[in-house]
Amino acid sequence: MKNNLSISVPKLIKGIVNGEIPALSKAISLVESKLPIHQKWAQELEVAFSKENPNTIRVGISGVPGVGKSTLIEALGMYLVEKGLRLAVLTIDPSSQQSGGSILGDKTRMDQLAAHKSAYIRTTAAASTLGGVAQNTRSSILFCEAAGFDVIIVETVGVGQNELEVHEMVDALLLLQLPGAGDEIQGIKRGLLEVADALLINKADGAQAPLAKKAQQYFKASVHGFRPRKNGWEPPVLLASAIENRGVKEVWQSIEYFIRLQKKHGDFELKRTAQKILGLHRLVCQRLEASFYADKKVQNEIPDIKRQLTNGTLSISKAAEILIDGFRNSHKKSL
Repeated sequence: MKNNLSISVPKLIKGIVNGEIPALSKAISLVESKLPIHQKWAQELEVAFSKENPNTIRVGISGVPGVGKSTLIEALGMYLVEKGLRLAVLTIDPSSQQSGGSILGDKTRMDQLAAHKSAYIRTTAAASTLGGVAQNTRSSILFCEAAGFDVIIVETVGVGQNELEVHEMVDALLLLQLPGAGDEIQGIKRGLLEVADALLINKADGAQAPLAKKAQQYFKASVHGFRPRKNGWEPPVLLASAIENRGVKEVWQSIEYFIRLQKKHGDFELKRTAQKILGLHRLVCQRLEASFYADKKVQNEIPDIKRQLTNGTLSISKAAEILIDGFRNSHKKSL
């Protein structure tokens, strides 16, 4: 995004509230930008839209690459917009190591949904974030809700265990699986299975149908063995074929039922509040880390520290202590 000094934050706020897509896209670009002036404007927008909408539904969709996340999202998305709902899809693409930009470009994979007037698709590069979601996804969700979208879907990059972070910013997490039995075969870690609110065996069609049934039984047994949740919810294991548009309606019905149960027991609001605290913690860590590595004293010491580590004359813990002490001392002098 170009450093456009003519940007008016109040005008952007008004545009977002009026549901104007250009204003929404510009706001998301601001939170993604690393330019100081853009970050300042982004913070003003975040303050304006810090109050959450309890009537929206945030859904995370995760799973290994090739499981059919984008195909399912398009089928589910078309079902939702045809029901009269407004849908925003925030897709997190793997990043190019050279450019830092997204590789796949989900609008090209959801052409029918992208063309619908009630849908908005935004692709963001995952960059250096390890959690399967982009660093500023939380703000993007709030902006989309302020723009009047009823449902926000967050599609993650599909890297397994590291995607646990998406659970910290959605109301329901749907984990997609391929036909076949055994999470060890699919590279899905137990931690992700435990936090999923529903599991879906996708591509349950044709010759894959018997394998999908077998996988369904396997994961039902796995889920049943987890510690029961306080509200009595046991994540369902569903079957669907996004290509044949079968099982899509049942997926949404399951999500809606889960949200109703959460609200009935008071867990919905508690979860969103806890997510804010977790978001604060992560943001503080991110900004402290960025400040640490931008510090001149740290930058000057790192080459020598690396040499000593390579030569075996310095331990990792001592190296960290030296760098942190140097960082603290440089900031004490500036006070």
